[in-house]
Amino acid sequence: MKREKWLYDELCCWDNIYLAARKARQRKRSKIDVQRFEYVLEENLMQIQSELVEESYRPGKYNRFTVTEPKERDICAAPYKDRVVHHALINIIEPIWEKEFYYHSYACRAGKGMHKAIIVCQKYMRRNRYVLKCDISKYFPSIDHEILKSILMRKIGDESLLRLIDNVIDNAPEQNSPAVLFPGDDLFTLMERKRGIPIGNLTSQFFANVYLNELDKYIKHECRVRDYLRYMDDFLLFSDSKEELAEIKKKLERFLEGLRLELHSRKTQIFPLKNGIKFLGFHIFENKMRLQKENIRRFEKRMSKRQKQYADYEIDSGAISQGIVAWLGHAGHGDTKRLINKLLYKYSFRRDKAKQRTGFCVAGRGTTIATTTTYVPGIATTTTLRTRTTISDSVVPVLQKTGCLLYGADGVYESPALFLLERANKTAS
Repeated sequence: MKREKWLYDELCCWDNIYLAARKARQRKRSKIDVQRFEYVLEENLMQIQSELVEESYRPGKYNRFTVTEPKERDICAAPYKDRVVHHALINIIEPIWEKEFYYHSYACRAGKGMHKAIIVCQKYMRRNRYVLKCDISKYFPSIDHEILKSILMRKIGDESLLRLIDNVIDNAPEQNSPAVLFPGDDLFTLMERKRGIPIGNLTSQFFANVYLNELDKYIKHECRVRDYLRYMDDFLLFSDSKEELAEIKKKLERFLEGLRLELHSRKTQIFPLKNGIKFLGFHIFENKMRLQKENIRRFEKRMSKRQKQYADYEIDSGAISQGIVAWLGHAGHGDTKRLINKLLYKYSFRRDKAKQRTGFCVAGRGTTIATTTTYVPGIATTTTLRTRTTISDSVVPVLQKTGCLLYGADGVYESPALFLLERANKTAS
């Protein structure tokens, strides 16, 4: 295998560091730490460049916190300066590995993503009868540093770059790694071998794909599975033979021991495809997709929380709009139009403080909503509407000028008042 050399000079060049800073700030420019860094951008980038050239760069202290949705995870956020360095590093090494990655590996790669993975999953379902669904137990906390470094060394021959990579890997905060002994281990192995990379780092996502690329090659070249796809540590193997998949599962367990990983005992199963697959937030069938119930419950929980935050003036309509549109972008990939309208029909947002009551509703085109009492400062003091109003395509242009804040499967429309909805219908008619 060819090893790439003379990469460190490319890493340290000004163009690469500036590009890294631009990537690191995307969708984060309102953050305080980003604004502080950007205020003296040139000075900070020159400092990063100087530390990299002199090989004196040392990662800073991580910020640790826990998220509970969709499941409890410990997240480690690197300081913003380190995130710029991570982008600079990935700019150089990702193109080298991208051509080595398995084509149907869909996590954290440009031009891939979960929705393309779902489309390929449906394609494989149509020509197979069974699936082996696998999940690796505590994947990120279980990644072995020594094995990861040895894999990276196969493609990278620049000693300075390898020292920087070692620096990034070794200075990660300690993870809650599972206490698992593999063949040949003794009681001291768990203390001697350093494991775990932090969830939340750009480098961690890339290293995780590099680590399991070994599994991809084994499944395709040794097990010779025709229909196989992976999204990070969740992967699916398809076949017409249940016995063949059972035998492959045993082989995978033995191979993963060499990577010091193990399959999740409860989440790794073989089952017929006629019942569909729960994968990446959807219940997938051959010709349709439905949102999983857990996904719907989380959305309802978030919306209830947003109602309270809006009523207490903690957020504005823009924050609510952003969250709903993001969820619609995901849910809209399934057969969910009726579900979306049903869910959004349930929610209205009101404020009742200092006798200045304002509000809006959420609804989709073609639905019928019951409007409620709404107070709009400067327009009306008390306006009570108890009619039922159907939102149609002809109303939408009027609403954009005069009416409501609407969310639906077909689009998003914003404006400040609810009670003008009835007037908009009359104008359109």
